[in-house]
Amino acid sequence: GGPTNAAGGVAAPGMTTGGGGGAGGGAPTGNESVSLGTATQTHEVRMPMLLSTFKPATGCTNASDFIVRCFVARLRSGITVVKHGRSRWCKSRLRVLHVHSDGRSLSWKPALGEPSSGKRPPKLDLTTCREVRHAWSPDPDNPMFTGTPILRQKCEAANAHKSFALIFPKRTVDITAVTADQCKVLMEGFSALCFRLHVAQKVAGGGGKR
Repeated sequence: GGPTNAAGGVAAPGMTTGGGGGAGGGAPTGNESVSLGTATQTHEVRMPMLLSTFKPATGCTNASDFIVRCFVARLRSGITVVKHGRSRWCKSRLRVLHVHSDGRSLSWKPALGEPSSGKRPPKLDLTTCREVRHAWSPDPDNPMFTGTPILRQKCEAANAHKSFALIFPKRTVDITAVTADQCKVLMEGFSALCFRLHVAQKVAGGGGKR
């Protein structure tokens, strides 16, 4: 036969070579939560979902080095989201999420133009994050409900599709993304990063008792 690459050199390295060019973005695993950036990765690290210490967001199964490195780089430069305050009287405000140089401590600061509070924002250790939970995912503490108490109280129904929470032992960090795409990137990124941090901690601790 003739040369296989005659149809133009635009094939992504990790995509299947099966003449799906006209599919209009319909990758074979269209319902999988895999972004275009990860679809071109040939080596994926699949999360076994068996960690007793951490539950990734539903559908987030890829914890490749590529995803983790890209996400940490974006977090270091800061990602602007709406963060829902824990106090009943605390408004939901634009905050810039960022990770510290250790790659595991999460913090945030007011976005440009937002009033800054006098308090120092907490520094949360992502190795203690137990779950990344979408606003529509079941709440194990309240099986009749989804999300978290704060998301149910503060997040408008119209924004639930782009909202999620990071679940820590003594608190949650409740977030509405600017867009649905950003929400997906954040959920995939936090799921992959926390998963890898938990695995690394287990390895370092010889199985870990925490």
